[in-house]
Amino acid sequence: MDSTSASQRHSVPTTTTPLSIAVPGLPALDLSKTLNLQKQQLEIYRELLEALAASEQESATTFPELSKSLVNHIGTLHKLKEDLQDIFTRIRALKTHFRGQYPEVYDYVQSLHVDELDDEDESTPV
Repeated sequence: MDSTSASQRHSVPTTTTPLSIAVPGLPALDLSKTLNLQKQQLEIYRELLEALAASEQESATTFPELSKSLVNHIGTLHKLKEDLQDIFTRIRALKTHFRGQYPEVYDYVQSLHVDELDDEDESTPV
């Protein structure tokens, strides 16, 4: 086969570019399309890299602040838990005291409380 018959079979116009010279036998049009696509992808990847770097830098600056805030919130929750435990311990102590000092009144109040709970159970639809 000679080179003229091979070029006649391919209807793709070939122009001389540095790439077509470097890679003989490939149409210049396909190479330029490929190069343009690769350049576009490279630019997209660069933009993504910049966005990721900015995000990483922002998270690196905000993480210590948020960590301190979280520690403060956890400490506050522990204090609230201790306070609630103290309050409920006092309530139980008062109930025990009133049960011993006023047993009839305590039983009457407890029966009222149980009746209220029974009424709530009956009023809720199943």
